[in-house]
Amino acid sequence: MNKRIEEALEELDDLLNEVKELGEEMGYSEEESHEGSVFTVKTPFGKFEVDLEDYETKKKLAKDKVNPPKFSLGRQMTRDFIGGEDQMDFRYWNNNLGSLIKLHMDNFYSSDDLVKEFDLEGKMETQATYANIQLGDTGSQRFMQSGYRYYERDGEPFATILSKDQDGDQRIVFITTEEGRGLELLDELEDDFYANGPLNGAFFDMSYNFMKRSDMVDELLAWNPAIRQQLKKDVLDFLRLMPILGERGLPNSRGIILSGAPGTGKTMYAKSLAAESETTTILISAEMIQQRHDVKSAFKLARRLSPTLVIIEDIDTAGTVSRKFTDHPILGEYLQAMDGMESNNGVVILATTNHTENIDPAISDRPGRFDRIIEVPLPDKSQRKEIIQNLMRNMPTKVHGGKAIDKIATNSRGLSGAWIREVVQTAMIEAISSDRNEIEIHDLENGLEDVLKRRGMAYKSTPVLNDNGKRHNEVSVI
Repeated sequence: MNKRIEEALEELDDLLNEVKELGEEMGYSEEESHEGSVFTVKTPFGKFEVDLEDYETKKKLAKDKVNPPKFSLGRQMTRDFIGGEDQMDFRYWNNNLGSLIKLHMDNFYSSDDLVKEFDLEGKMETQATYANIQLGDTGSQRFMQSGYRYYERDGEPFATILSKDQDGDQRIVFITTEEGRGLELLDELEDDFYANGPLNGAFFDMSYNFMKRSDMVDELLAWNPAIRQQLKKDVLDFLRLMPILGERGLPNSRGIILSGAPGTGKTMYAKSLAAESETTTILISAEMIQQRHDVKSAFKLARRLSPTLVIIEDIDTAGTVSRKFTDHPILGEYLQAMDGMESNNGVVILATTNHTENIDPAISDRPGRFDRIIEVPLPDKSQRKEIIQNLMRNMPTKVHGGKAIDKIATNSRGLSGAWIREVVQTAMIEAISSDRNEIEIHDLENGLEDVLKRRGMAYKSTPVLNDNGKRHNEVSVI
């Protein structure tokens, strides 16, 4: 029967060609309609018309019935479920971001929406593949990495296919019967992810690795009172007031630079603020920028998640943001990210640097990019003593404050917080090497001597100029 239909279709094509050729031989004209799909030939027997578009459509339908197109089992099952021809739309995200969006699907679609979940091995239905992702304080969470899901939401059936490619990128495919509908569903999922997903209120880096917010950082940090007060005002209070500023049409973005010698606690100040604010925080490290992570994408993400705190470590050395190095492309990325076509409303930028002089004026000397530079000096005696006491609190020791620690604090003048921590660590190593379970005062003294010897000389106090030109070692707010 099928063979006879195919032969009939071929004979009809031959007949149309013969009629056309006969008309041309007899001198009759061929005219196309205004629609361009109707073939007309005048013959001795009258006009002969064929709607070629309609003819081709019906011929295709006839052939599909004779030899139906072959689909994979998964595609055929999906077409049967959605009840028509399949329209596919898909989107890729990098590994961790895509994993988070897949995780969010479980919250975005309720269990009542989910009809079926499976994967295929040949013609056999199997369980979908799951993976885990770390979410900082909330621990590890499970999500579906690859497989099929059939949904019916508000009477609309649609399917999704989740997969991971060889480059590690995560893919989500939406399958519907309406062209463009899959893109709408993808947009709905992505918009809800940024509004209500796991990134909101989280602390993470540009690779979407989550970090725990911990008050423990303050145990390693001796706050300079003046710096603490200034950062509370410029960061914590500003983040709290952002909605009010936005409602009144005022700029609600801010940029601050923490400057000071290495080891003075600039990054720890920033992480302490991240823990205290409980605001969505994105960490941009120098290493990540050197690996060519997209700075513009990070700022775009910050805007979508606002209010957001963005911490940029070592902004002066991140690919070298200085025109001394012939307009490094990363400088341009920073400038476009900070004041491009979209304003950074709802974003506070807190950058650290060891060398303020290396920062290009295009970044540091313009309101709207960075509004304030705060100099972080080396710790004074009281701060050094507090750092030592904080460190010793968690260690087995016979030294409990008093003159012994006061002496170490006095003799460690010019050391940064990082070097003071090295003194205590060296003392601990010396005690263990001597088969003792507790740190004694001479261990601290030997640790201090060793550190001073290793670094060659103690740092000189970071000079900061008052408005009258006199030097001091307190915080300077510019």
